[in-house]
Amino acid sequence: MEDPRPERYARRVYKVENRVGKLVEIRVWSPVSAGEAVAWARDHDAAVSAIGGPYVCLVDLFDAKVFPQDAVDAYTAVMQTEPHLKRTGTLLSHSPTSALQVRRMLRETDNPVRRAFTEVRPLLDWLDPVLTQLERARLREVLAEHGRV
Repeated sequence: MEDPRPERYARRVYKVENRVGKLVEIRVWSPVSAGEAVAWARDHDAAVSAIGGPYVCLVDLFDAKVFPQDAVDAYTAVMQTEPHLKRTGTLLSHSPTSALQVRRMLRETDNPVRRAFTEVRPLLDWLDPVLTQLERARLREVLAEHGRV
C-alpha cells in the first residue's frame, strides 16, 4: 500500500495549511500518537491565529484509522476552544470504527457548525455557502490533490 504522506511531511501524520482566505486545510493520516496530536494543535492554532478572525475548516480524515485515546483527548480539547470557527466539514475514513470514533468526538464538542461526511458532494454543499469563490476553488483543488473528487 502506498504511503499517503507527502514526502516533505514524511515525519508527521498531519498537515495544517491556510493557502487561501479563511479556509484552513487539515489532513490527518495514521498512525497518530498523543505527541503528534499536541504538535497538530500547535500548528492548528498558528494557522487560525494568522487568519485573525472567523475561519472555515476542511478536515480530511480519509486516510486515518482509529486514534488512541490520548490523541482523541488532545484533538477534542482543541475542538472545544475554537471561538472563531465558522464551519467545519470533516471527510471520514471508510473504516466504520474510525467514523464512529470521529462522530463521537464531534458530538462531545457539542458544536452544530461541525459536521462529518462520508461523501464529498454533501461536504461541498455544507462548506460552499460560507466560502468565497477563491476558497471554493481551493477546496476542490485540495480534495482533488488527494483523489477525493
